[in-house]
Amino acid sequence: MTPLKAAKEHCANYQSDGSCLGIAFRDDLSMYPFRKEGLPCLLRNCEACPYFEEIVLPQVSPSVAEQYRKSLPADAVTSVRPQRAIKLCPDCRKREVESRKRYCATCAKVRKRKSKRQHMREKRGLAVEKTEISPIGAQTLTKAEITTGYHHPKTSISDASFSTGEGIAQAALEDGESIDTAEQAVAQ
Repeated sequence: MTPLKAAKEHCANYQSDGSCLGIAFRDDLSMYPFRKEGLPCLLRNCEACPYFEEIVLPQVSPSVAEQYRKSLPADAVTSVRPQRAIKLCPDCRKREVESRKRYCATCAKVRKRKSKRQHMREKRGLAVEKTEISPIGAQTLTKAEITTGYHHPKTSISDASFSTGEGIAQAALEDGESIDTAEQAVAQ
């Protein structure tokens, strides 16, 4: 719909011959003429009409207001402002995001709670991810055999298997070495 069609349908001042009554209302609802009666409608000549801007434009779609603003000359004084673009939240794609914000208030709150939970898990040392297919994790779950002490259970623990100082001295004596070399071996 063009601004002129909107004026034909919704403007009380627009006459069937294309002229304008030129009557407006004050805040106390008293009438006053804003232009001379019988002159052609200002929208026909692409001029700004204060009555149209104040009364008709709020009733029609924003696209009509945009067309009206674009049809006016660059130096025309008007109260119609260009519409700002609406930025939607990238998370939910439902709510409008305020200026200088990244997410809507609801999504921002959810993201902040999630971030705090993750931070506290890391701080407490609980941020270990579970691995279902890890061969090490599977082995620890299936092989629950607990071994204590010496790590080779098949090997027997005897005096001869350890190399202590006394064992070395005794072995030296058996081999026929002197007591002095055996004592030196113990000292080492």
